[in-house]
Amino acid sequence: MLYHVQLNEPEAEPPVDIEPFVLTAPAKGDAYDFSVTLLRTATSAGKSARALLDDEVPEAEAVLQRACQEVRVITRQFDITEAGAAERAANEKLQSISGAMTGVYRWTVRAEVNVPDEVRQLNRDSHRKLHGIRSDAAAALLHISSTDEVRQKWQEFLAAVEGSARVVHAIQLAAAPEQLPQIIADLDKQRQQGAQKLLDTVDKIMQSYEKVDMLDFVVRNESVLRSTLELLGLPVPPLEDDTLLEGRA
Repeated sequence: MLYHVQLNEPEAEPPVDIEPFVLTAPAKGDAYDFSVTLLRTATSAGKSARALLDDEVPEAEAVLQRACQEVRVITRQFDITEAGAAERAANEKLQSISGAMTGVYRWTVRAEVNVPDEVRQLNRDSHRKLHGIRSDAAAALLHISSTDEVRQKWQEFLAAVEGSARVVHAIQLAAAPEQLPQIIADLDKQRQQGAQKLLDTVDKIMQSYEKVDMLDFVVRNESVLRSTLELLGLPVPPLEDDTLLEGRA
């Protein structure tokens, strides 16, 4: 500084940083504007420059003006909801003209395209509604699937126990195994009652057949008595040799 003062020369201006530049670019239909950030890079002899000397600033401004013109033409082709597609198209165009943006430096420009806050909020609301619809549909399908699975299991269960005389006791034991002694006692009681009922029935039959030949009675009712004993779970004696009966017939 003292050197320049002694020579009566003005002090040199400090380098100017190459800052990002933000502009608004119209979307298709001109109802909304994209927010576009342009990032410039200056290279010379394979090295990048972060700041420019005062006499190099006009070159940077010219590059910026050319980039703005190209970007505005591109963004007008896309709806405001298509920021991603607009950004890709803008960068393809900027890359294709990078060879024409030269001077002291070789320039490249990259664009970042965003939607305004108003549109961003609309997108959030739309996304929230779509998410709710998808969630409700998924919950409904899961409910249907689960209900059908439970129905099939109950159907299989009922088919397995249908016709079983001991199904009630089996279900009681499945729910409360500690009831086993009482259930065994109930089964024994039922068996005894069944045996007594059988004896009473036989007694009534015998009384009604007092005047009927006993041999004929035995032959006619033997199969019925054996089947009844088997159903009650009582031991059934083996069939006797009927040779003697045939001899007596």
